[in-house]
Amino acid sequence: MNKTFKEKITLVYLSLVITIGIVGICSVINLYNLKNSIDGLMVDNYKSIKASDNMSESLEKLDLIVISSIYNNTEDNIDEFYKESDEFFKFYNIEAKNVTEKGEEELIKELSKQYLEYIKDFSSLQIIARNSQLEEAVMFYNDTMIQTENSVRNTLNDIRSLNEQSMLNNKDKVTNDAQNSMYLILIISTFAVIGGFVLSKYYLDKVLKPIHLLTETIKRVKEGDLNQQSPIISEDEIGVMAKEFNNMTKRLYEFERSTLGKLLEERNKTMAIVKSSSTPLIVLDTNYKITLLNKAFEEFFNIEEKKVLNKHFLEAVDQGKIFDYISRSYKVINSTNEHKEQIINFHIKGEEYYFNVIVTRVANSDDEEKVNGVVVVFQDVTQLKQIENMKTEFISTISHEFKTPLTSLMMGTSIFTEGSLGEINSKQREVIDTIKEDSEKLLALVNDLLKLSKLEYDKSMFVFKSCNVKSIIQNSTKEFYNLAKGKKIDLSYEVQNGLPAIMGDFEKLTWVVNNLISNAIKYSLYEDKINVRAYKSDSKIYISIKDTGIGIPEDYLDKVFERFVQIRPEDSENKGTGLGLSICKQIVEIHKGEIWCDSTLGEGSEFIIALPINEEK
Repeated sequence: MNKTFKEKITLVYLSLVITIGIVGICSVINLYNLKNSIDGLMVDNYKSIKASDNMSESLEKLDLIVISSIYNNTEDNIDEFYKESDEFFKFYNIEAKNVTEKGEEELIKELSKQYLEYIKDFSSLQIIARNSQLEEAVMFYNDTMIQTENSVRNTLNDIRSLNEQSMLNNKDKVTNDAQNSMYLILIISTFAVIGGFVLSKYYLDKVLKPIHLLTETIKRVKEGDLNQQSPIISEDEIGVMAKEFNNMTKRLYEFERSTLGKLLEERNKTMAIVKSSSTPLIVLDTNYKITLLNKAFEEFFNIEEKKVLNKHFLEAVDQGKIFDYISRSYKVINSTNEHKEQIINFHIKGEEYYFNVIVTRVANSDDEEKVNGVVVVFQDVTQLKQIENMKTEFISTISHEFKTPLTSLMMGTSIFTEGSLGEINSKQREVIDTIKEDSEKLLALVNDLLKLSKLEYDKSMFVFKSCNVKSIIQNSTKEFYNLAKGKKIDLSYEVQNGLPAIMGDFEKLTWVVNNLISNAIKYSLYEDKINVRAYKSDSKIYISIKDTGIGIPEDYLDKVFERFVQIRPEDSENKGTGLGLSICKQIVEIHKGEIWCDSTLGEGSEFIIALPINEEK
């Protein structure tokens, strides 16, 4: 009796399932036994070791409190001592309830006696500290308390060593169990693999032979020889498929000989290229109706081509942001014949993706100037964007971690300089002032890193609205008049009458102008001049900050806006973080503007900002 192809495959499948089941059951049993051995080895002894370590840590803290109380005998020290002592007793109780080894109970009792003696010694020390001189308190601590503390510590070490030795003693047993389990599973797996291989090979050879013959015939047909017939050696589903395949090749051979067949062959080649592409792709007509999409697009947006053909883009893909970009791009490429591309982020299946969306025109075959539709290609750049975000988050995290200790360091130096902890001599003050100055520089660097990181990562922090350029310049120059006056620098500004408003973030643009004016003052000499100008030209607003200072070397002009570039690194007085101009450039570019520098060494520098008028953000 002939078996069907399904029955043949099922037989092979069952033989393999049974083999895997045998190996799996034996493995589970042995792993379960091994797990029980490991649990017995680790849990109780580790708990005791952990409790001993915690008691040792509490003892170290108590010793510091005792030393502090000798020199500063206050109620706070006593409260702190007994609070930490409660922590010691908490871990002592854990250990007392977890006695698993011979001799461990005696050590715990001895530990209790020694620790109570330690507490008594602390009480005696408090009495001596209140009634006697400092030297007697120190002598009592060195002669008595340290001895008691060492006894407690030695007992804790004995408890730990006892439990560690117990773990080592049980190691061989667990090792032997694991080794025996490994050998048993290895033997069973070997027999299962050999038996399963022989059995499956026998059946698969019988099952796959007709498929192999049919595959060879299909390959020859694919290479262009349609006049092929596959041998039929079985009556199952494969045999039926071979018969139908032979009928199909016969009809295709006849069709290929016609003119229509040749035309369709070229079309099918093009379609095959589009369909096989791993990059999502969709073709729309002039009314934004779908005429073609590939498999990658179907899978990503979870749609089927046959259900969305001739439907509007938004009926198939619920992504208004993408459609808005496609419609805007269509208007541009319809007149310029250029393709448009832009990175767009959107959410699909609960995850955020970034794609470089490329929109290209589809020209009419009869009239190249006429557009029949657009091809939209989605290049996945999500991983690149994630790497960029990880870099930004890393810088932000490191900067935050630096900021706290730097603040503490600056507070500490301030305490020293104020004399709260006693008088300091001139050499000590000089060292402390140096530390404070370097800490302030580091804090400025951290703040600039945080600002730069936030600009790159969070564009939503910008609030775009109509801004008056004159107000920006007036606010900026007002802040620096006194500083400029102190260096006898002539700071002035002039704004062209009737300047139109711009769309921008008033606070961020003010920060840019402030930074540029601050740099101009920093690198100007006494009685130099700084002029801030604003004027309109070529549908843009220009803001110029020009000084007659020391200027910038020509080698630095091309990289002055790069991160951590110091214009004059040898000048310690004027040395900054090297991030200010980089942040300025970032802010200006987010406003879709430009910033550049013209300078002559020894004559001065001019920084120019160009911003679009009423540019849509």
